[in-house]
Amino acid sequence: MVESAKTEDAQLTIYYYNPNIQPRSEYQSRLKAMQIVANLKKIEIIIPDWVPKEYFDTTGGNGAGRCEKCWRLRLEKTAKEAKIRGFNYFSTTLLTSQYQNEERVQKIGKEVAKTSGVDFWIPKTIVKEANTAGFYKQTFCGCIYSLAERWEEKYLPKI
Repeated sequence: MVESAKTEDAQLTIYYYNPNIQPRSEYQSRLKAMQIVANLKKIEIIIPDWVPKEYFDTTGGNGAGRCEKCWRLRLEKTAKEAKIRGFNYFSTTLLTSQYQNEERVQKIGKEVAKTSGVDFWIPKTIVKEANTAGFYKQTFCGCIYSLAERWEEKYLPKI
């Protein structure tokens, strides 16, 4: 979430809402990495309860439109938290992921902004291939279905 009107002077708050991330150990690894960054940069981090049921109830499992339903769920929750806290903007790290459709995430973010009353901030420059400098870097989007897809790509023979 972004709190300031000027991005170069922005005060950031991280809202770590990721009910999609599976298994729990993956969730914890990503959370730990985010906490390290937040601590180093002195950024407040809000960590709501991890409730995977919210993800499964919203997406309906591995069906059509799963990713877009997941993005919408997470952006709506983030915008709601931004509204409660009186923030001017919200954004998402989904825009930086090579596993997400940046154009669709932006579209959903803009739609959520209209209904939430909080602007969706899109950075002018989005870096997808950053040097991790030892920082934890995942190999799938986070959901159990994406994990299964990566395992199939890696371990199942190509026919």
